Amino acid sequence: IIIGSDKTTVSVAMGQNNYWPVYLSIGNIHNNVQQAHWNAIKLLAFLAIPKVAKKYTDDPMFWHFKKQLFHTVMTRIFSTLKDGMTVPQL
Repeated sequence: IIIGSDKTTVSVAMGQNNYWPVYLSIGNIHNNVQQAHWNAIKLLAFLAIPKVAKKYTDDPMFWHFKKQLFHTVMTRIFSTLKDGMTVPQL
């Protein structure tokens, strides 16, 4: 599987919020098919980005929290794939 993500800003009816959409695709799709209108790439999740006051952006505790949050969410998203990735099936 191929996972991609990039920050985006959503401002419609929600104010100015940043999110990281997470996209999923598989690796054996021909380049001609890997276009959005062929449905080769699917939106898997939106990761919320916690807002913080500017004075805390470089705080080590906040960075640790952000990393912990990211890894916890990604673990949850991929929990259904874990068995297939850890137990070989021949």
